[in-house]
Amino acid sequence: MEKKHMSAFELYKTLSPDLPPTATKSPLQVANKKKRKKENGASKVSPIKAQIKPERKPERKKMRKKSAQREESLKEITEDEECVNGHGDAGEALDALLADLAKVNNSRERASKLFQWLINPIPVKSFFRETWEKKPILVQRKNPDYYKGLFSTAEFDRILRQDEVQYGVNLDVTSYTNGKRGTHNPPGRALPFTVWDFYESGCSLRLLNPQAFSSTVWNVLSTLQEQFGSMAGANIYLTPPGTQGFAPHYDDIEAFVVQLEGKKHWRVYSPRSEDEVLPVLSSTNFNQANIGKPILEVVLEAGDLLYFPRGFIHQGNCLPDAHSLHITVSSFQKNSWGICCTRLSLQHWK
Repeated sequence: MEKKHMSAFELYKTLSPDLPPTATKSPLQVANKKKRKKENGASKVSPIKAQIKPERKPERKKMRKKSAQREESLKEITEDEECVNGHGDAGEALDALLADLAKVNNSRERASKLFQWLINPIPVKSFFRETWEKKPILVQRKNPDYYKGLFSTAEFDRILRQDEVQYGVNLDVTSYTNGKRGTHNPPGRALPFTVWDFYESGCSLRLLNPQAFSSTVWNVLSTLQEQFGSMAGANIYLTPPGTQGFAPHYDDIEAFVVQLEGKKHWRVYSPRSEDEVLPVLSSTNFNQANIGKPILEVVLEAGDLLYFPRGFIHQGNCLPDAHSLHITVSSFQKNSWGICCTRLSLQHWK
């Protein structure tokens, strides 16, 4: 297949800032510089100043301590606001939020604050009252750095190079062309040069259980579980420009599509019948003829969020001018009293 798409790894390298090389000094140069500084400093200090300094040191130390405490208090307030609103430098909002949450002893409070960051500006209570398991909802922020630090193409490449990623277990290579869905997983380990070759040929990459390789994703999911009252999972999807990796289908999960890089065109459809409302199992692949018209059609850009309940048919495709990297945070898979009782009864009759 003709290679016509830039490698995502090459793409993220082109986006990296060009920093000037740091000049290195030999140990002898460093030692001589310190010696000259010490000699020059000693000659400039007057006897009077030398006598006053020890007396003023405790006072200065006390003033510096108070100043540092004030700055720390202001910093905490600012970070709290930035974590919720998504301002600040790239990745700092999420890092600051996770650091603050680590100080909270109540696990439910931690989960609620993190979930508020995920769906902001929608209030948590109104989300569960009006949207959860009922309808899709879209959050467009016009802030591409809002989810910065959660995951990236560079992190994807690092995982491929450093970890034991296996095809079919941790990574799927997929395509959807001319109405046909394909999976192209070779056996064995997913080596970086092979994976990026698939990508350049127009295939999508799905990283399963990224929390096994990313401490940040693990931290986020383990915290959110308390909010959902169920296991939280995730998949990472990297799609080349102008392609689609999956056929229209519905899932058995509550899905939070978090756009990390690039953009993606999404279409969401209502369940076709009552039997498909909040289903226990995922669907087979559909074609365009039997899914009707979408109730929501949107282009997600970095920093945006799309939620849809299980049973809602959906499909996403990349536009010709941009790749897409998103993480789908999932919950409530096979999580009901009916399923629990069924499992218990099956165990009883074994």
